[in-house]
Amino acid sequence: MSDIKDVIDDIFYAAESRISNILPSEWAEQNRFMTSDVSTMEGMFRFDNSPYTREILDCLAPDHPARIIAIKKGSQLGFSTSVLENGIGWIMCENPGNILFLVGHESLVEDAVKKVDVMIDNSGIRQRNIIRAAANRSRKTKSGDTNAKKEFSGGELKFGIANHKYLRNISMRYGFIDDYEAMKSDTKESGDTLSMIRARFKAYIKKMKLYLISSPERLETSNIEPAYLKGDQRKWHVPCPCCGEHIVWEWEVDSKCQPGEKAGITWQVDEKLKLIPGSVGYICQECGGFFDDRNKTEMILSGHYRPTAPDHTDPEYVSYHLSALYAPIYMQGWTDYVKDYLEANPPGGKRDEKKHQTFVNQCLGECYEPQGESISAESLQMNIRTYEVGTIPEKLSIQDGNGKIVFITLGSDMNGTEDDARLDYEIVGWSEAGASYSIDHGSIGTFIPKENQLSYKVDRRPWTYRRGGEYNVWDELDRIMETKLVTDTGRRMVIFAGCLDSGYLATSYAYPYLDSTNNNVFGVKGAKEAGSGLHIDADHRSFKPALERGKLWILQVNQIKDVLSTYMNQTWDPRIHKIQPSGFMNFPTPSDGKYLLHNYFIHFEAEHKIIGNDNRFIWKKKQSHLQNHLYDCRIYAMAARDIMVEQLFQAMKVKNGVWSDFVAILLDANKG
Repeated sequence: MSDIKDVIDDIFYAAESRISNILPSEWAEQNRFMTSDVSTMEGMFRFDNSPYTREILDCLAPDHPARIIAIKKGSQLGFSTSVLENGIGWIMCENPGNILFLVGHESLVEDAVKKVDVMIDNSGIRQRNIIRAAANRSRKTKSGDTNAKKEFSGGELKFGIANHKYLRNISMRYGFIDDYEAMKSDTKESGDTLSMIRARFKAYIKKMKLYLISSPERLETSNIEPAYLKGDQRKWHVPCPCCGEHIVWEWEVDSKCQPGEKAGITWQVDEKLKLIPGSVGYICQECGGFFDDRNKTEMILSGHYRPTAPDHTDPEYVSYHLSALYAPIYMQGWTDYVKDYLEANPPGGKRDEKKHQTFVNQCLGECYEPQGESISAESLQMNIRTYEVGTIPEKLSIQDGNGKIVFITLGSDMNGTEDDARLDYEIVGWSEAGASYSIDHGSIGTFIPKENQLSYKVDRRPWTYRRGGEYNVWDELDRIMETKLVTDTGRRMVIFAGCLDSGYLATSYAYPYLDSTNNNVFGVKGAKEAGSGLHIDADHRSFKPALERGKLWILQVNQIKDVLSTYMNQTWDPRIHKIQPSGFMNFPTPSDGKYLLHNYFIHFEAEHKIIGNDNRFIWKKKQSHLQNHLYDCRIYAMAARDIMVEQLFQAMKVKNGVWSDFVAILLDANKG
């Protein structure tokens, strides 16, 4: 009997469903009452403080062509109240259908449900029996008003978390994904996020309305940024009170009236670098006029959206961007945001990257791109000197104030495959003062990355990593390590130590070579934690012996790259400074196709240093296709230097030794 009653109830409920032509914004103003517990402005809902949300809400209307609406925004702009809650209320009352409401984290679900419940109560929806109460159902499995869902005439509202797992096996007409940034961009199981989400609305492909709403986070992992860029990129334009031109409020923007100057938010600081009260305002990018935010509400009310993507032609995909500079005046003013900016970017001080990211994401509504530290290959070329490739320039080193060349190391990087191998290498001389002189670089083998994608096939003889075979790279590496080098002062020197990258093909080929060679070559590989970087202010050793085997060292690669970056950034003008900075990098005059921009120096600008999560730094390639092999070789040559210094100090029982102590030991040994 109860089953029959449920069926009758369902038929009765469906019969109550009706389609209305009233706009969502009109419904909100006519039906929603804002109580003091949810708003500082009690009374009927109005768009006066957030007029920029009206158009976005009205994209829900059946006759509006938009099917996907992507919103990249700052914080405190009133979107939850104006768009999400009002949109759900309008759907329930005027154009019913299944609704999916997802938030970024499980802890936010309860709060979202409470806000929707308040909207339902304050809009008369519950009183009109549109919401199906749990008490009206005879079976607990069909409860219609819970913290997981709300059943209403013609549909149901489901709450959940913005993740792939939750989106499987559901079919919806309306979707509100708040904090879209919180979703993974893709998974192996579900594939691309947006494509997977759209598949959930396939049954309503001509009627679907999907809102992707989020403040952005990091650029490289952003969901909302590519979603926004796929749309027409609408921005809220307001009239300048000085010239009347409609402009977008930007934090910093090029001035049209004064080329080379910046417009946007402006302020002044006093002699103590403190913000001067009343100095915050805006310089118009069109006329250069100054105004503050005292009449912010009136200016915003006079605004409108304009698409800024001229090539966009899909009316079913629209997108919006809005910064917190447009936030209602009772929220935060421009002065508050300047204070936030100065806290993250203190004048004359060091930027706090975490606070700066919060400012960029929450105020500007833009993706944060970690500040990169990189070196220009052209600037490093300025260190080319007048000595020949393959020469140990001891006379020049003494002339530069660096003393004799006391130590030579080699760094080598493995590339290619087992039977198409290539070892890149660099030989580096180290002076008494610590400055380096690159002696030679080259490659053993002829492996060419992505050769099969070239329009022509290169005629070459592949080399191999197989020990003992013809054209194996190890015999040639031993020959190079055993080569007697001569300084321009007539001294004979040998390569004291070498480091071989053993993180690649290590077990099968690198380790057997290390075990069999008579030369002083160590295997090195990056520490597992090196991928996530080290804390910026951390003090760690850059290397340690591996536990798994002898002649293998584990490197903190990010830390060594940071030291190398310091060397690469150094400048020296012999007309001003007689002595080079410690660690200064010198290079020979290019010849025989070596030490050219495209085959050597360009490797040193392939990576940049960025601030990662948890206030850690990492060095990573700017783009995956860039070549950085000789940059890595220099890292390994430095590692060989440091390992030998450490071993000598241990043998001589030197505690807390520095480079000058190492040099003194070597010079004393040579005298003997």
